[in-house]
Amino acid sequence: MTPKFSKSFLFATLACGLTALAPLAAQTAASDDTTQVAVGGLTNDSLKQMLTAMGYSPKALSKGFLISFKGGVDWTINVQVVLSPNLTKLGMNANLGKVDEASVTTTQWADLMVANGDIDPSAFYFDRTQGKLYLHRSLDNRAITPDFLRQQIEAFGGNVVSTSKLWEFTK
Repeated sequence: MTPKFSKSFLFATLACGLTALAPLAAQTAASDDTTQVAVGGLTNDSLKQMLTAMGYSPKALSKGFLISFKGGVDWTINVQVVLSPNLTKLGMNANLGKVDEASVTTTQWADLMVANGDIDPSAFYFDRTQGKLYLHRSLDNRAITPDFLRQQIEAFGGNVVSTSKLWEFTK
């Protein structure tokens, strides 16, 4: 025996289902927008304001901001703090210097790769086009507070200092 449903019942069921799916559809549509900011996420303006309020002097770059701070006794660390184009990620980059690929040994490259496991979420990467070695850290751009950002910046700076022997080959 086949159950019979009234047209009203079917319409109501369909309407409830569509209503339940509407937020998901809106969220999907919003995630395709490259200017959509996650709840609690930063924009370029709010990132600059936060860095300034934290005591840094952010200098505008073509992408993001450059901040400088003391790390350890003898270090001044320069870090690019940048948002991804779709504003979902906050990145930090430290230019560790130029690399003469021909003079870097396989062991030196391997040591950098092994160190990535120790400094995660920071990681070394080499930009062959520019011939430069960088240290990078990427975070989700959600609910970023000044305290959290300071912890991340200081940890990143600590990674730069603690790994310095591994990238002494840069110029």
